[in-house]
Amino acid sequence: MATYTEFPIHGVMGSAIMAVLQALAMALLGVILTRQGIIDMPTKKIMSNLSMKVLIPCLLFSNLLACPQGGPDQDPALCPDFWAVLSSAYPFLILPFIWVGTGLLLGWLSARLFGPKDLRGLVMSACAFGNSTGLPIVLFEAISGAGVASKDIDPQILSRLLLSMLSVYQIIYPMLQWSLGQWLLTPKSELKATEDDPESQSDSNDEQENQAKCNASCLWELAGAIFTPPVVAILVATVIGAIHPLRGLLIDLGDYTNDAIFSWFFSAIAKVGKAAVPVNMLVLGAGLANIPKLSEIHWPTTIAVVVVKMFIYPAIAFGFVAFMLHFGIVAWMIPYAHQRESMVIVACLLAATPTANNLAVMAELAGGPRSKQALSGMIFIMYCVAPFSLTAWITAVASLSKSADCGAGTAADEVVTSAAEILLQFLQAEHAGLIYRLQATLG
Repeated sequence: MATYTEFPIHGVMGSAIMAVLQALAMALLGVILTRQGIIDMPTKKIMSNLSMKVLIPCLLFSNLLACPQGGPDQDPALCPDFWAVLSSAYPFLILPFIWVGTGLLLGWLSARLFGPKDLRGLVMSACAFGNSTGLPIVLFEAISGAGVASKDIDPQILSRLLLSMLSVYQIIYPMLQWSLGQWLLTPKSELKATEDDPESQSDSNDEQENQAKCNASCLWELAGAIFTPPVVAILVATVIGAIHPLRGLLIDLGDYTNDAIFSWFFSAIAKVGKAAVPVNMLVLGAGLANIPKLSEIHWPTTIAVVVVKMFIYPAIAFGFVAFMLHFGIVAWMIPYAHQRESMVIVACLLAATPTANNLAVMAELAGGPRSKQALSGMIFIMYCVAPFSLTAWITAVASLSKSADCGAGTAADEVVTSAAEILLQFLQAEHAGLIYRLQATLG
C-alpha cells in the first residue's frame, strides 16, 4: 500500500505556512520567468494593466454578487441577501482612516528618529499605505482553502466574506492613498519654491492663469486615480446587489439552478476573475527579480520602515482588534460569529502587508528617481521578510479570530497570550532567517 508524507507542521501554524507557501510558489515562478527573459518590462506592464484593469475588478465584482448554485434543495442561508453581507462590512468604511492614521503616526516617529529630512514624507507614506489589493486577495484565497479559519465556515462562504470586506475597504482607501500619499511624496522644497524664488513671485499671475487652466484636468486626473477600475467594479456591484431583481438577472436567486437570463455573462466574469490571483503573483515575482544595489539603500531608514511596517504596525492593529473583542465592541457591531471571524482576519492582515507597489510609481512621479530608489529598496526588503512575518501574523490572527464567537474576556485574553507567544518564537528566528534569505537571493 502506498504511503504519503504529510506536511510536517499541523494545526493553525501549519495552515498559515501552507497559505504563505502557496503565494510564494506563484511569486517564485514570476522571478524565474523574469530571469529567463520570458517576462520583460513591456510584458510586465501589460500583465500589471491586465490585472488592475480587468482581472481584479472581475474578481471583486463576482465575489460581491456570487451565490452558490446547488439546486432547489440548497440551504438558502448559503445565499444571503446582499445587504446582509454588507451589514458585516460597514466598519471597513471607517477602518481606512484608523489604519492610515496609525501608519502616518508611526511613520512620522520613524522619520524623526532615523530618516533624512528629504525622505520624511516618503517614510510616512511607506508606513501608512500597504498593499491592499493584490497580496490580500492572494492571502484571503489561500486562507479560505487552507483551513486557517474555523472549520464551521464553508470555504466559498469565507472567501466571499473576506473579499466583500476588502471591497468595502477599497471604497475609501484609494482616496486616501492617491490624495494624501501623493502630497506626502511631493518634496516640500518644491512646494516652497514659489515663495522663495523672486522670479517665480514676479510670474505669479501667469502661474495663476496656468493653474486655472489646469484645475479641470487635474481634478479629472485625481478622479481617475481615486476611482480605479477595482473601485468602479465595487460600486457597480453594490448598485446591482442592492436592487434584488437586477441581481436576479445575473444569478438564479429562486431555485439556485444557474438558469438566470444572464447567468452565462456572470459566469464568464467570474472565470476571468479567477485569473487575478496567479497573474498578480507573477507580476509581484517579476518585480522582485530586479534586486536593488545594496550600496544604494539607506539602511537606517530602510530597517526602521521595515520593522515598523511588518511588525510594530501589525502588532498595534492586532492589539486594537483584541481590545475591541475583549470589551464586546466587535460583537455589538457584527452579530454573527462567522462574520466577526472574517472581520478580524481582514482587519488585522490589511495592517500586516508590505508597502503598496504602486507607491513606487507615485514616488517617481512626485519625488523623482531618488524617492523611487529608496522606496524600491524598502519594498524589496519587506518582501524578503514577508514570508516570516506573514506566517506569524496569520497564525496569531487565526487564533484571535476563533475567539470572535466567545464574546470576550478570558477566552480572548488566552488567545492573545498564545498568539503573542507564537509571534515571539518567529521574531527570535527572524534575524537568522532574513540573513539566510538575503544571502540565497543575492548570492
